[in-house]
Amino acid sequence: MRCSLLIYLFLLSFGFVFAKKPPIEENATELGSIADSKEKVNQLNNQVDNLIKPTANEANCKRAKPIAMEAAKIAEKLNYKIGMARSYEQLTLIYKTLDYQLLYLKYKGKAALVDRGDELKKQDEKIQKQKADMEKQRLEAENIKREIDLLAKDNISNKVLIEKKQKELMQKEDVLNQKSGQLNEMTHHAEILATKNKVLKQDALIKELEIDRQKMQKYFMLSFLVVLFTLALVLFNLYKTKHHTARELAEKNEIILAEKKRSDELLLNILPLETANELKLNGKAIARDYEMVTVLFTDFKDFTIISESLSPKDLVDEIDMCYSAFDNITEKHNIEKIKTIGDAYLCASGIANEIDRSIKHNPENVIDAAFEIVAFMEEMYKKRTSEGRPFFRIRIGIHSGPLVAGVVGRKKFAYDIWGDTVNTAARIEQNSEPGKINISSVTYLLSADKYIFTHRGKIEAKNKGPIDMYFVDRKI
Repeated sequence: MRCSLLIYLFLLSFGFVFAKKPPIEENATELGSIADSKEKVNQLNNQVDNLIKPTANEANCKRAKPIAMEAAKIAEKLNYKIGMARSYEQLTLIYKTLDYQLLYLKYKGKAALVDRGDELKKQDEKIQKQKADMEKQRLEAENIKREIDLLAKDNISNKVLIEKKQKELMQKEDVLNQKSGQLNEMTHHAEILATKNKVLKQDALIKELEIDRQKMQKYFMLSFLVVLFTLALVLFNLYKTKHHTARELAEKNEIILAEKKRSDELLLNILPLETANELKLNGKAIARDYEMVTVLFTDFKDFTIISESLSPKDLVDEIDMCYSAFDNITEKHNIEKIKTIGDAYLCASGIANEIDRSIKHNPENVIDAAFEIVAFMEEMYKKRTSEGRPFFRIRIGIHSGPLVAGVVGRKKFAYDIWGDTVNTAARIEQNSEPGKINISSVTYLLSADKYIFTHRGKIEAKNKGPIDMYFVDRKI
């Protein structure tokens, strides 16, 4: 759109510089005879002079303007130079008084371009003819005077004839004086016309120089517009290129940020935040010791028997439904999921905290989460039983103590925990009962004032010997 506008301005300027004025019409057939038409122009010019001379004012100029315009129009059609010049001069004065600068300059230029050479030549011919007539009249007057003198000498009786001749002489002298006055007036008028013509020629020359100067200015402006147009086009193309590049870069940055966010989310879905940040920063993560962590183990009772009655797809769907619910519950209680092993689900509270591990470790969070897991599984068991379908019963074991957590190996990173605490939690889970939360004495001591417990006494655990165990009945 901007390019089209600049091209239009360029062509308009070009056309304005080289535009030509239409030729003046010279057909006066619609105005009657040429002489009558010229006389009408002179009359109109005289009317205008009476209005604007010797002093022009705004009111008279407004009245004189249409008269002068009509006179100029007729004179142009007749190619009547004297009338055209007078009309243009009158319009110049009118528009100068009315402060119409453009029209004032227009008609001043027109007046300067009118050539009065032919009119001056005709006027000079009239003057010469008038001089010849005067000379003829002077000679006739001298002849009459000589005749009177002769008659006066010859005979007094010729008095009547002498008086007649004297009367005739007086008439000739009157005619001669009249012709002399006309000649003086015509000579004066011719001198004025010659002076005006000289001035007008100078004005015409000045006007031509001014026109040349204006043309040079227009050529310069035209060149400037071409350069400006080219520069604007270049800048516009640069802007479009820059804008396009910036837009592509922004789109790529958005894609990169989205992919980074996605990769971060995937990484955080596999590893704790602290470990993920360490891997991104250093390319590896160091295993860390934790003094007190509460570990929760779950598994499904009779998993092998029930899995044989389900198709592989149905089995996976059921496990996925259960573990997804467990994930929501552990996330709600700020517990870190560690991994799943077949039908076993492992999580812990008190690890992978960048601020203060002791603040985050809270066995109550784990026990509360265990109650929610048990409630979910009991509800699903009742639902599946009413549908005539088998479902799992869950056993939960919880133990608290020190352990080591981190990532080992270089491929397929997996976050894990190690130590006797993990093994003990697994043994406590194995000695639990369906729908029950079985905890160790260590976890009991950390939360004894928050829950109601049933002490089970010392129970023999594989490879661990007798361990004090407690069922958590409900929260106080």
